[in-house]
Amino acid sequence: MKFTEQDRAALYETWMSQKARMRLTQMDISRKLGVSQTEFGQLVRGRAPLTYPFVSRFCEYLKVDPAYVIPSLRINVSVENNVVTLCSRMSVDGDIRNVYVEGNQVVVEYEHRIGN
Repeated sequence: MKFTEQDRAALYETWMSQKARMRLTQMDISRKLGVSQTEFGQLVRGRAPLTYPFVSRFCEYLKVDPAYVIPSLRINVSVENNVVTLCSRMSVDGDIRNVYVEGNQVVVEYEHRIGN
């Protein structure tokens, strides 16, 4: 797959927004992706060709779906009947006692023990 400059710009924007949220440095992500800081900079700034494995690992590490971030990959996403199924998970600090739905909200009642 050949990535466009729009794809690279989207990848760069994703990096700029996510690094602040996740408190990452270029050194952190370079190390995680197995590339040098120089190589990482060249990839996101347009001096080196993007590859699908790099884009995939990069998006996975930043916890974003490449099909929604990269314009060239969006055309491969199909939505049936304008409905997308999503999943949310949460953890609570205690024992869940009751779960119910109120409109578009899920209510979780749980028991939390306070130190003795």
